[in-house]
Amino acid sequence: MSTEDNQVEYVVIWEQPKIEPPEFRLYYDENGSVICYTGDKSMNGNYIVIDALTFATARPDVRVIDGRLSTAAPKAVVHKLMPNKNEGVDCIIDNVSIIPDIAYVGEKQKWKLNTYEL
Repeated sequence: MSTEDNQVEYVVIWEQPKIEPPEFRLYYDENGSVICYTGDKSMNGNYIVIDALTFATARPDVRVIDGRLSTAAPKAVVHKLMPNKNEGVDCIIDNVSIIPDIAYVGEKQKWKLNTYEL
């Protein structure tokens, strides 16, 4: 019996792991201002998915308005306090600058800050 008779041929089947493309995110606050740029998917909060070039530039002066990235000049963005039925800050109905405490029993109105781009 020769050593050539004892040789066994093996076939190795290997599948390369699935490579997921990176997802670049821009997290922003309720006013649309940038909180951070990241590729981390475990963060909580409002975000939009951006392209690699926007991620690489990481401009802090952009804003998110209606789910879109805006590079408008600061003077072209208007913030307006408007009444809202469902969300916002409770204020006394006669004066928007007074925020009542929990024990207040009078009429209240919710106000929300809306951002508009000109």
